[in-house]
Amino acid sequence: MYPEIPIFTRCLPLRSLLFFLAYVGSAHISLNTGWAETWICPRPGQSDLYTDREYPGCRQLGEAKTYSPLQISPSVRPTQPMVVRPPVSSTITPHAPSPLRGRKPMPFAEVSMPLPVLGVTQAKAGFITGAWAGLVAHLIVAYKADGKGPEVIPDSNMMPVSVHSLWTAVVAAAKAVGYDPRYLSVRLLVPMPMDGPSAGGIFAVGIVAALLGDSIRQDICMSGTIEPDLEIRPVGGLVDKMGACRDLRKTTMIVPDGLDNSHLSFTGAERSIQVIQVYSLSEAYTAATGQALRPAP
Repeated sequence: MYPEIPIFTRCLPLRSLLFFLAYVGSAHISLNTGWAETWICPRPGQSDLYTDREYPGCRQLGEAKTYSPLQISPSVRPTQPMVVRPPVSSTITPHAPSPLRGRKPMPFAEVSMPLPVLGVTQAKAGFITGAWAGLVAHLIVAYKADGKGPEVIPDSNMMPVSVHSLWTAVVAAAKAVGYDPRYLSVRLLVPMPMDGPSAGGIFAVGIVAALLGDSIRQDICMSGTIEPDLEIRPVGGLVDKMGACRDLRKTTMIVPDGLDNSHLSFTGAERSIQVIQVYSLSEAYTAATGQALRPAP
């Protein structure tokens, strides 16, 4: 009469029987998922995909993310701001003759400005959303009279990849406006730990704005890496970052071109955020300031 049910369950009340079967099923599922490997696969413009199968470009849950071929040796986080030496792969080395300008540039007054930053904070394994935060950083750009720069002073809250991104932004910004980077000192203060290269674009925009005397629009936020060739490169997690942008009360989000960002436009419309796609630092600068990128005075 009950060929599919074990004999010791035949006399159980229906409610108890259902509870027993549910318990066995849930135990079986939890054992399977507990032993299964989990892989995280980045998807440009979307949240990371969590899967139990390995695919090219994916990393296993718990492994550290890698962002850029630029490398910085990890060091103990200091209690005071540190001065970072340029990466070996930089196109400009300190104390070397600059290819950008043959004479000493004109001094300028120190510029200090707030900078909207979308940064990934200390991530927790297993979380797809909630790791992105909207921060208001403080950027200080000054003239370095001894010509022994560039001097890059990141906050101790910045992780190695973010520090490299800041350095690349200094090099790119100087190149974009034709300013000798040996006479630049750049300091960035951030209110909480942040990692990742995707703030490099807004770093470069801020440094250029300081050199040209322009202001960054109050309604924008931006996500995108900066390269020494002045390209703004694609990044992931843009939907999550849009939420961080909204937390900053911004209504325009600048993102890298070259992605399938059609879904961002719909998401942005739902959240009252306009999406602007850019390919280069020049385009990003115009979108962020309303001014043209031009040589420094």
